Amino acid sequence: MLSIHVVSHTHWDREWYHTAGRFRQRLVALVDELLDDPPAAGASFLLDGQAVVLEDYLAVRPERAGELAAALQRGAIEAGPWFVLADELIPGGEALVRNLLAGRRVLRALRADAPGVLYCPDSFGHPAALPELAQGFGLPMTIVWRGFGGARWPEGDACWWHAPSGARVLLYHLPPSGYEFGESLPTDPVLARERWQRISAVLQPRARLGLALLTNGADHHARQLDLPLALEQLRQSATPVPVVASSLNAFAAAAVGAAASRELPAVQGELRDSYGYAWTLQGTLASRAHQKRRARIAERVLVRDVEPWAALAARRGGASSRALVNAAWRELLLCHPHDTLCGCSIDAVARAMDARLDEVAAQADGLRQDAVHALVGQDADWARRARESWRPQVLLRNPAARSRAGVAIVEIREFGADVPVGPGSARTHRLPRRRASASPHIDGLGEAQLLDTAFAFDRTEAPRAYPDNDLVRVTHAAVWIPHIDGYAVRPHELHADGIPNVAATLPHVVESGVMSMSNGLIAVHVGDDGRVACSSADGLWRVDDLLALEDQDDLGDLYTPSPRGEVRRAEFLNGRMVVQGPLRSVIETRWRVNVRTAERVTVRVRLLLDAGAPFVRVHVTGGNAARDHRLRLRVRTNCGTDAVVADAAFGPVERAPLNVPDEDQAAESVPPTAPLHRYVSVFGAARGVTLYADGLAEYEATLQGDLIATLLRAVGELSRADLPERPGHAGWPEHAPQAQCLGPFGAEFAVFPHGPRSEATAIAVEQVADDVLLPIAGATLRSAVSVRAFGPGLALEGDGLAFSCARESEDGAWMVLRCVNLLAREVSGRWAMGIPIREARLSRLDETPGDAIPCDEHGVSFVAPPRAVVTVLVR
Repeated sequence: MLSIHVVSHTHWDREWYHTAGRFRQRLVALVDELLDDPPAAGASFLLDGQAVVLEDYLAVRPERAGELAAALQRGAIEAGPWFVLADELIPGGEALVRNLLAGRRVLRALRADAPGVLYCPDSFGHPAALPELAQGFGLPMTIVWRGFGGARWPEGDACWWHAPSGARVLLYHLPPSGYEFGESLPTDPVLARERWQRISAVLQPRARLGLALLTNGADHHARQLDLPLALEQLRQSATPVPVVASSLNAFAAAAVGAAASRELPAVQGELRDSYGYAWTLQGTLASRAHQKRRARIAERVLVRDVEPWAALAARRGGASSRALVNAAWRELLLCHPHDTLCGCSIDAVARAMDARLDEVAAQADGLRQDAVHALVGQDADWARRARESWRPQVLLRNPAARSRAGVAIVEIREFGADVPVGPGSARTHRLPRRRASASPHIDGLGEAQLLDTAFAFDRTEAPRAYPDNDLVRVTHAAVWIPHIDGYAVRPHELHADGIPNVAATLPHVVESGVMSMSNGLIAVHVGDDGRVACSSADGLWRVDDLLALEDQDDLGDLYTPSPRGEVRRAEFLNGRMVVQGPLRSVIETRWRVNVRTAERVTVRVRLLLDAGAPFVRVHVTGGNAARDHRLRLRVRTNCGTDAVVADAAFGPVERAPLNVPDEDQAAESVPPTAPLHRYVSVFGAARGVTLYADGLAEYEATLQGDLIATLLRAVGELSRADLPERPGHAGWPEHAPQAQCLGPFGAEFAVFPHGPRSEATAIAVEQVADDVLLPIAGATLRSAVSVRAFGPGLALEGDGLAFSCARESEDGAWMVLRCVNLLAREVSGRWAMGIPIREARLSRLDETPGDAIPCDEHGVSFVAPPRAVVTVLVR
């Protein structure tokens, strides 16, 4: 016989149609009431599966921390395991792990634990790797709503969901009305009987476990005032079906126990199809596209260019910075709630997100600089006192776990003049200026090409002194790096005696002609009409019209695009050769889109080709002065679409168009777009092409094999009810004029032609992703005093193994090393380090140590099962 577990809850969008501060005022009242009048024994009130609300409450009520902790410990209030209920399709796998770690951190500070459920009640779809996350945090069950359900999925409310690695989790699916199905239960006996009939008609036919969850609450709802009476009336109406006031943890335990003795269907892959069951809301991927791009860049910097350096510095005996790294992550995670990151919030929320992203960028730069300086032995205090001993160095760093060669863009800073600050500076009538060199020389890196130069202010800072403020000349130069170890830092002294010409022996230098360039691997030519012809040197791939800028009216809202009318092609204005090799060549083209009278979009597209690179970079910048439209970049591949493989959380997934019948699209149309992470590849029988993007979140793959990335969507309403693609309001209607995205915009791409789908191609695509998005970089340390090289730092060995993270563990006792096996077969791997290792263990994602594995002084070996995510702890 079916039993009903009633769990009272609130669905708490931290910010949405109000700011976080305004919603917090209601949150404080809600939690105050729960502490003053707790739920009955055995029952709970669920704070929506996220822990950030606990922090928000205690920021205002710190004096009630003990009471809140006690309520969490006895289960009267439940929260977590997430820190925030994030969008799950836009962030990467490591960001989702940091989210769960941060949630656990908040709860453990209150000596509490989360329910044993990966609770995802309102996410706009779910990644294929979510079972991996659940298993990796010891959570046997997940609860979802959108993205699953309907004719194309198994019937019923429970199934086993498998990740690509085979990790599985019990999936419990909410009814079509989702988490608000049991809100405002009636106290009137007649109404209670009518309500039970509706509840029973939905829950009983779907029940696969002999029990069902009835969530009593809705968006930002406080606890129902007359809940005991309403539950009693529901019990009487439901007799003989038992109805119990329960908790999420109790329901999960009962459901997992029941699943052990039942045959349940199995599903795998992404959950992005609930059409005909519930709104899936897959149209938010390009809303406020610039913010998604900034958030993704910040995430990549923290994971790949901050955490590894900070962990290596701590392992070398430096001070741990994990608390500061966590603080930077916290600011980024506060941008990840689905209404925030998805862009479907009011303008004030978007402005708050921009401020947080500014903070993340500033903190990340500081953390990386401090870690790199610690690794090369730079003492800021000593250097500040010993200016006469400065010997400026260019510090090259390789933010990849493999040795590489290639072109690095280095930033050279040369002293121009001292710029005093303070009262004494008013008496300075003339700045003593020392002329910066026309052609700086970098020891050991003679092969360089100047790209641009400008003047800027530069401060040399130290903990125990005011900064030294200078005017400097900033030069960017392309430099050929023949070899640098993985996660190594190499200093090169900077002189002012000129850069020699590029050596003729460099591999695949770029040769330039009139609006053309070739490095022996890729050839690019721009015609008089702006058409870009691109071909591979092996002659197996050629496209005569690689790129197109396309614009179309969009009368949708922040949830759902509504493209209308004819597609407008951009008008070519002019083109020019900006930079002519031999290490980098750049062709610039300018375009204009006349959206409507007095509303235009101007676009500059730069094509960049580097020596030795098997890909061409495409940098897009522009200015948007038009409303209610969508601008996209089309990349023609000439490959067809036998298969489309897109990067996703913890490894790529193959995507096919959703086949949804018209009757299931009556309430919501299926958009042809999909989530874009680092890359998307299209494969034909003989060739494939991969498009890389630096943070934009939406692409479309056409049947002809074209890849289309959305540069911006300019709309001005949070929600509209008159869209043919989604009749009805998806959110509370509000004007959102800043979502028209007027002003500058930009994005960076790369196009990589390669062979057909194979293991070798998968490995090449992943390696090129690092070369495109995480190139070797160099920056000037003007105050260098006796710095040393660091490296080899860290290398990942093994076919098809992709770096995922290297960071300090939560407790500081270990260094966490994680990789993903991209291949469908077992792979032997090894982490090699330049720091002695004395112990190594396998681990879950949540850093729970497992079995010991073999290690020696500078490496640890492991076996990665097919498509597995492998976490190793070393110390």
